[in-house]
Amino acid sequence: MPCHKSYGAGLDTADRVKQQMISLCKSSGPRLSTDKLCIGAAKHAADIASQYENPAQVLPTMQEQRTVEAGLTSTTAEPYVPEKSFYRRELPANLVSFTSVAGRRLFKESLNEGYAEGYFNLAGNFTVQSEPAYCGPSSLAMVLNALEVDPGRTWKGVWRWYSDELLKSCRTESELKANGITFDQFLCLASSHAQVVAKRGAEASREEFLRDIKYVTQRVDVFMVLSFSRKHLGQTGDGHFSPIGAYHPETNKALVLDSARYKYPSWFGDVDELYDSLQPVDAETGLPRGYFLIARKDDPGILRTSHTDSKEADICKITSACCSPKRH
Repeated sequence: MPCHKSYGAGLDTADRVKQQMISLCKSSGPRLSTDKLCIGAAKHAADIASQYENPAQVLPTMQEQRTVEAGLTSTTAEPYVPEKSFYRRELPANLVSFTSVAGRRLFKESLNEGYAEGYFNLAGNFTVQSEPAYCGPSSLAMVLNALEVDPGRTWKGVWRWYSDELLKSCRTESELKANGITFDQFLCLASSHAQVVAKRGAEASREEFLRDIKYVTQRVDVFMVLSFSRKHLGQTGDGHFSPIGAYHPETNKALVLDSARYKYPSWFGDVDELYDSLQPVDAETGLPRGYFLIARKDDPGILRTSHTDSKEADICKITSACCSPKRH
């Protein structure tokens, strides 16, 4: 019987195949349940029906075809990896990976000496930056959560929490994603949420920098964030923000908890080299980088110690750099 002749219930083969294919299609799951897709499948089936002497062969054949297609769709394929992409960088020889045998030894000895007290607060709240240029907001979010500062605003659902995408500076989102934030913008952003002392480049001596590192690594209520030049340390890139997690007195090395964990692991670096990495001028501002001491606002005087100089702590009040939204 030619397939274009009538076949049961007064319907010709094409109409019968179309109706049955639409029913089959709509019962095959949400991925194929839209009328548009099912009607298209039915038309395709009707075209195929013309190839068969017996139209009863059409539906089993089409059903088998859809089963094969579904199997191919659900098969896990190898992910596409762009030709120009990177999985981490190798640390230069002057830096010691935190997770290496030497790095673990340095950390254990730092902890035994009492110079890794704040590490666990930071590690328990470690934040990998959500964008390549979000090292500043990410480092600040890490520290604020380590200090258990209530942001006073919701993060997701009913939860109040700091994340880097919620810490906005005066830059637009596109500018922030492209260029990150400057030293002054970090200061003003941090000052909106915490008590901050900022020290730029050579305005703090080597001795003062070391003293501050020792101070923060022996406490759980004050943390240090560096604004340094990666290039000076032999790493790729340039300006970067990350907090200090520990200090090893015997080798004079400090642990930098690198917020760009996808690029470099956390690492120990020589304190003198870290100090030198604060000095290169930021091309955007024409000024050197530096570091910040950060504590809770409700812990007054903790940063007004004999070894800190707070002359820059109120810079937001006298410069246009402070254009970040206040906490609310």
